[in-house]
Amino acid sequence: MEAVITEAKSLDKYKDVTFVVVKDFDDLSVAHQARTFNEADAVVMVHGQHMANAIYAVDGTSFVGVGCSGTVPLIGNPRFMELMDSSYKHVSKCKEDNEDDSEACTVCQDDDHFTMTQAAFEKMIDAMLINA
Repeated sequence: MEAVITEAKSLDKYKDVTFVVVKDFDDLSVAHQARTFNEADAVVMVHGQHMANAIYAVDGTSFVGVGCSGTVPLIGNPRFMELMDSSYKHVSKCKEDNEDDSEACTVCQDDDHFTMTQAAFEKMIDAMLINA
């Protein structure tokens, strides 16, 4: 994913977008985790326990959970998003007929390891920017 993010950072269409990459939230203090979510206009992250930091996000933050599972995590609960005046999108494993990158999806090696094509990543970011 690092190569995909690095490529996106270099594109003119994202010149006004700041990408902040956190590889492991366990390496950050709770205060730093809270600040990271509070300062974000949008959060894209792997499904997991650190999505609970959404409570520190400001109203209107867009969230995207990515992974291989088709299960939407609790943060994707429409009532929770409504309370925060926020939005949630779930991006999961590509369908076999997605050879033209027509959807933002993940390419899964197994349940815990995935990547995205450059086109899928850009499609996901573009959709977030439209909704922002």
